[in-house]
Amino acid sequence: MARIKLTDDLKKAISGLSPTQKDKLLYRLIAGNPPLAHKLIFELLEGGNTQDDRRAVAAAEITNALADHKAHYHSPGILLLLLRDLSGVINRHVSTTRDKYGEVELNLLLLNEAFELFGDKIRPVNYQRSHTFNQYVVKRALKLLTLIEKMHEDMRLDFKTDLKKLGKHIATQPTTMMVAKDLALDVNWLLKPGD
Repeated sequence: MARIKLTDDLKKAISGLSPTQKDKLLYRLIAGNPPLAHKLIFELLEGGNTQDDRRAVAAAEITNALADHKAHYHSPGILLLLLRDLSGVINRHVSTTRDKYGEVELNLLLLNEAFELFGDKIRPVNYQRSHTFNQYVVKRALKLLTLIEKMHEDMRLDFKTDLKKLGKHIATQPTTMMVAKDLALDVNWLLKPGD
């Protein structure tokens, strides 16, 4: 979130406003910045106590969107568009709540659900048609590994099962494995995290 540096003149002008005028000014500033509004609602009105509830809502949105897409699957490229939209759901959740644990959990959910629902449809697609999708998945997996490395060891254990699941999904997709090798993703680390 960008910080605004107040000049002395601006500070004097604001301090001269009545509480009602300050509220109106604050409302006008917030109305033009929805992410800031969501963050303030989370921190001030909810007291930061709804992080788990918000994570569950984001997880349900991801699961439902992927399940709805199953009947309308067309190609890895179209699936990639959906994954990018759902990544936006995760990013909004993280920017509002600063939930680093949720960021990893939701991204693992996104990738694992996508492979569980669409892995059989992606597998026969040739390298060229699935390259962008595979690149996205592998780069997202690399980002997850970076995030997990920064976490406390106890928290890493929570993701062990999901990491193994993701490793198996990637290992069973020949074109995804090719991209993983190109981008230096150690799939064995996914299959045996913390061992």
